[in-house]
Amino acid sequence: MKHKGEGRATVRQPTTGDPGARRLPGTPPAQGPPAPVLLTVPRARRGPVWWLGWLVPVIAAYRLCTPTREGRIEDPVVKKAHLWRLVLGLVLTVGAWLGLGLVPLREIPDRFFESFGWGLSAVQMNFYVAWFVIAMTPRGRKRAAAARWRGPLLAFVLTMAAFILTPLDLSQWPPTWSWATVLGGWLVLFSGFGGLLLVLNGGRTADINDALPAVVPFFTVLAVVLPSIGDPMYDQVSTPTRLVLGLTGPVTLVLLTRWELRRLRTIHGVRLSDMWRRP
Repeated sequence: MKHKGEGRATVRQPTTGDPGARRLPGTPPAQGPPAPVLLTVPRARRGPVWWLGWLVPVIAAYRLCTPTREGRIEDPVVKKAHLWRLVLGLVLTVGAWLGLGLVPLREIPDRFFESFGWGLSAVQMNFYVAWFVIAMTPRGRKRAAAARWRGPLLAFVLTMAAFILTPLDLSQWPPTWSWATVLGGWLVLFSGFGGLLLVLNGGRTADINDALPAVVPFFTVLAVVLPSIGDPMYDQVSTPTRLVLGLTGPVTLVLLTRWELRRLRTIHGVRLSDMWRRP
């Protein structure tokens, strides 16, 4: 008996050629598919174009902050649900701010920039959770799991550097030093896209267990939402309204996480406890 939604989720398989396949005499060797520019590929397939990709901030962020384990599960239904939740959350948040008169329209960009600052602490909390998970995994997997976190750790450090060293002061833009303009622009693009990927991917925790990306973002939302509940701007609304505005995000994320974990368990037989089982 098939469960609802079965067959929609896919397992990411490696795209490599078959070097051992036989060929007829006189025929050129079969060429494998071109190396994807965004993803990490074996050293033998890394051409000049792939190496130049590290100079592009969006490509570099994608490589460092996206899970790379072969055979990981990617469910397009879950991705669409997360996307729609994000879009509706932004629309409802801005609508509540404007409808209740909490934030003027011209101050909304500043509010989102402040939320980005809280998001950095949320990403840091992701690392704390992931390091705890790595410490608890069996010894055979611990080294591989820690190695996969080198890239995200570098992305987080550069994100903090961009946030601290490159303030967006439009009155002094562009800077007098051209290299500062290039470096600042690179860091801003890299940190913005990389930070978003770290949150969406649960800090690359799919490399450790397919169920972890559904759980880790909950701690990210708590780090952003809980301080905002005590924000003085909510003093002009009633306590029930304040709680509704502050807790809608975590509650909907819990429900979405529960649904995602159920799909992983019923369709693919993946459980959160699998990461503690020895290989």
